[in-house]
Amino acid sequence: MRELPTPIRDLILLVTVDTRSPAYLLIDNDQRLSDWGGEVEAYGLAELQKGVDVAEQVSLITGLLPLDNTIFLPFVNTDSGRSADVYLFRGEDGTTWMLLLNATADANKRQSLQQRAQDLVLQVTDLEREGDTLYQAKSELEARVRERTVELSQANDRLRQELAERQRIEAALRESESRFRRLSESNLIGIMFWDVKGRITEANDAFLGMLGYMREDLQAGKLHWEQVTLSDVRSRDENAFAEMAETGACTPFKRQFVRKDGSRIDLLFGAALLEGSTNKIVCFALDAARY
Repeated sequence: MRELPTPIRDLILLVTVDTRSPAYLLIDNDQRLSDWGGEVEAYGLAELQKGVDVAEQVSLITGLLPLDNTIFLPFVNTDSGRSADVYLFRGEDGTTWMLLLNATADANKRQSLQQRAQDLVLQVTDLEREGDTLYQAKSELEARVRERTVELSQANDRLRQELAERQRIEAALRESESRFRRLSESNLIGIMFWDVKGRITEANDAFLGMLGYMREDLQAGKLHWEQVTLSDVRSRDENAFAEMAETGACTPFKRQFVRKDGSRIDLLFGAALLEGSTNKIVCFALDAARY
């Protein structure tokens, strides 16, 4: 190594002295403290004694002597709380030199970098954990979507089946109503509707004609079950009502009705509850004298 110019060496020495707070220990061949100098107090080395085993006075050197090769220990924590770069090397006469240079600033930077690195590791760990959580949530959501899709598909199938069944029932109902309407309008038999309160709500012309009423009478509310019924036949009506409640219809029987003009007429009478109802009744009547 070429000899450095004196100004350069002086500047390096000045910078080192001003910023690194150098201190040194000299240790003889018997590992006893021979001398010291520099800012040893800055590293917590106080009340040093010459001729005493150095390991008893400087704990950080324990186990390092005798010295075989040059040793460099960076960022050593000293008793004063400072960090020091420690150099141990042998002198020409076999003695050991120990050099301490203040490394607190570098140690703080290193600690800051280590803390930042640790924080980054923690952030990465948190991100990975969040990523795992999001992936799990995504998987669960996809599974729920698949399940919901299957449920919706099954519900759509059931809805289509129910709709087809409803359309079939409605078509059958329309056909049944159409046949019943043709029967009612044909006036082959008397047909009328009433409820358990006695209100006659609808009747065909055949039934109205048997009792001597006009459609205007029906529309005006002048036709009532009690009005066309004799008191001595009400017990038979009660039996018919009980049979309808049990079976949905009553056995046809001959029944006497009161006409509008007060005369009486015998009719073959039958009745049934409307499907799905407990209080609406359809009645059928034939003029017994004609059959």
